[in-house]
Amino acid sequence: MIEGLTIRSAMVDDRDAILTVVREAFSNGGRDGHEEVNIVQDTWSLAASPDGFDVIAHDDAGGGVVGHVLAALGDLDGREVLAIAPLATAPSHHGQGVGRALMTELLRRAEAADFGLVVLLGDPAFYGRFGFEPSGPLDITYRPVGRDNPHFLVRRFAGYDPAYRGEFVYCWEARSSST
Repeated sequence: MIEGLTIRSAMVDDRDAILTVVREAFSNGGRDGHEEVNIVQDTWSLAASPDGFDVIAHDDAGGGVVGHVLAALGDLDGREVLAIAPLATAPSHHGQGVGRALMTELLRRAEAADFGLVVLLGDPAFYGRFGFEPSGPLDITYRPVGRDNPHFLVRRFAGYDPAYRGEFVYCWEARSSST
């Protein structure tokens, strides 16, 4: 654990600070973080995140919320699967282990809750250190990035069932395609 940092479940009162962290974390290289902020807001509005899977890093020295990770239920060919999106760290806290602490805690919670797997879209080099692997060889696909894209990743747990395969859809995508 990082001294002076508390990892805990997010509360409703944290939401404005969470959105600020997400926006700042993804505002770079000409991007404004709007897409990731929308993902968080849509997930909240759908109440798609199981209890305990909306997690923050709080700087106890007065820095407030400095990191956030959110996981929600998505659909994998008719089965509920936990998906992580997004993981955000305030730029002022990059390189200090905040993202690692958040991801480690979220994965611990997912395994304790008996999820067989977790999926996400992200950097294989970063997420590989947490046991994530490309989804293609497991026959799990994500249409927006293509069948064998190395950035759509799976983290398997002890309860993993190889019958979990097919096309994955995030909760906010399911809503937009049904309206």
